[in-house]
Amino acid sequence: MPMRWAGTAVGRHDQGGAWPLAGVRGTDLGSVAARVGRAVVFLFWGACLLGALALFIVHSLTMPMASQSSAVLVQIPEGASSREISRLLEEQGIIRSSRLFELLSRVEGIDDSLKAGYYLLDPAMPLPAVLDQLAAGRVATRRAFIPEGFNLREIGARLEVEGIGSAQRFIELASDERLVYGANSPLTALVGSRPTPSLEGYLFPDTYQLAVGDEALAIRTMVDRFLQVAEEMQLAQRAQAMGMTVHQVVTLASIVEKEAVLDEERPLIAAVFLNRLARNMPLQADPTVKYVMEQPRVRLTYADLRIDSPYNTYRYRGLPPGPIASPGRASLEAVLQPANVDYLYFVADGRGGHVFSRTFNQHVRARQRLGY
Repeated sequence: MPMRWAGTAVGRHDQGGAWPLAGVRGTDLGSVAARVGRAVVFLFWGACLLGALALFIVHSLTMPMASQSSAVLVQIPEGASSREISRLLEEQGIIRSSRLFELLSRVEGIDDSLKAGYYLLDPAMPLPAVLDQLAAGRVATRRAFIPEGFNLREIGARLEVEGIGSAQRFIELASDERLVYGANSPLTALVGSRPTPSLEGYLFPDTYQLAVGDEALAIRTMVDRFLQVAEEMQLAQRAQAMGMTVHQVVTLASIVEKEAVLDEERPLIAAVFLNRLARNMPLQADPTVKYVMEQPRVRLTYADLRIDSPYNTYRYRGLPPGPIASPGRASLEAVLQPANVDYLYFVADGRGGHVFSRTFNQHVRARQRLGY
């Protein structure tokens, strides 16, 4: 039987055969493989180039706006969307691209979690760091030292000087019963129903790190500190044991705070006022008169003593309606544990201390000796 070549039918359609791959010449296969290889290499390097370009663009847009630190105070308004925030930050020169800010916030799932407030943001911060700070609510804070004996006006002025908030806004909020007083308020539980038209006396003097631009939070922080100290001192229980309310103790302690200079005299001054209250004598405390004066004088005149105000303890017997300042722990303790003395009078000796007397005649002689 004669031998037939397997390839004789290749390319002859009239034989009814297909176009088998086995019939492609070796040179054609090599050409196809080469073209496929070149295409794969081209696609690989093209993908690398595009990836590198994308990384470069993202890096360029997320890299800090500046190489040196120069923090800027930025306010993020309440209810602002991520788009509004991104545009604000771009306008302020904090970020390079508002669109990338929006994109990254969505990718990270925090576009609805960016918090309002005042932030210290630095153009030298990378974009992810900016997003992280806004999502965590790490607002700008500043230190404020509130001394014992400051009243609401003085505390508000101090916060304004320190750049924490508006003095006027602070005083308005401290006089708004909706802020702290309420059915479930810890202060209401301690003090009772709103005793005075403001939180005077209940903003505890201390050193605070307060959020910038949040006067309401500053007030709550100071009230919380008062509540903490009151619990530590067992203020409510000890006041009740004396036959006084917490409000009365805080009110008297605020007067002691304004009168005393030397810590060792606080229990003596508290004893004088408690003795006078027990005898239904007017307290005749100068600081209560100065409290209602717009421009208080160092030494009061007889005209000042005639000011018609329930805070004027020369005209009205008993305690004034409420505290005249924020008393510290030492003054509160002095009222809760006064000195065991029968003094009824005292006069400043000009050196920070006082001369105490049991009788009016002794008091007059002490004043004469001191040149009053």
